[in-house]
Amino acid sequence: MERTQHPFWGTESALIRTDSAAKAVRREFRRLQRGVYVDPTVAVGAKDLIRAAALRAGPGAVVAGISAAILHGVTYVDHDPDIELIRDLNGQGRRFDSVRVTRTDQLDSADVMMIDGLAVTNPVRTAYDLGRRTPDWRALGRLDDLARQTDLDLRQLWTYARDHPRTKGIRQLRELSALIDPKAESPGESWLRLLMIRHGLPRPESQIVITDHRGHEIARFDLGYRRYKIGIDYDGVDFHTSPADRARDSRRDMKTRDLGWEPLRVTGERMSADPHGVTDRIAEELAIRGYESSTRAARPA
Repeated sequence: MERTQHPFWGTESALIRTDSAAKAVRREFRRLQRGVYVDPTVAVGAKDLIRAAALRAGPGAVVAGISAAILHGVTYVDHDPDIELIRDLNGQGRRFDSVRVTRTDQLDSADVMMIDGLAVTNPVRTAYDLGRRTPDWRALGRLDDLARQTDLDLRQLWTYARDHPRTKGIRQLRELSALIDPKAESPGESWLRLLMIRHGLPRPESQIVITDHRGHEIARFDLGYRRYKIGIDYDGVDFHTSPADRARDSRRDMKTRDLGWEPLRVTGERMSADPHGVTDRIAEELAIRGYESSTRAARPA
């Protein structure tokens, strides 16, 4: 049997490659993929599952899509996503054990880089794959996350999209590539920003820090307009739903109002149920504070 170096644990690998003759391994270790086993005393994470799938797929397989984004260090990951691999037309494309293998002749050697011994699509190719997927707000969240965690070159991404004009979803990618913001800290923020821009509001600034007269930070808005002193927060369920969270948010909002700011709060539930109401409220506050625009887009259907 062969014990492979496994960088995600920083010590000797917990993953073992073996063949069907190694009965001791099959008896004492837990199977992750055919021919790939793991030390049962070690907790297995997403990177381990990706590595196991790549080891099973063998030479020529390239980690792609969400799986590539995970290896690039993103923080926004779907719950139990399929592991995604790409290989050329000479290989086999199929699904096995929550692993999806896609065959393509559209992957150039320049699209691939090595991460800890695995062939992985580089940030531009990963963004190209993720940015064409629906829904568009989730795609933008993934692009923001990838840009925050890597050296994604937006000009190279635009060029890559231009050079693949007939690919499914390319129009969406072209639009979203101009809206990527590596300062976004959650997919909800990305969704809200996209909603605002789509409804003709000026593009907001991200992560606006508010300080008191002594220079101490008292608030940081997810989005907003510094010129008009409007701060907008996306309130996710993880940090803004408990009584303690709401009390803290209320105190913070009072402090920012004392400094002339108008804090606005938006939830994902409200964006889904009444997107026009969300953007109309922001537009109303902008108008009150002196913003004039004759170019605001008509309401999307």
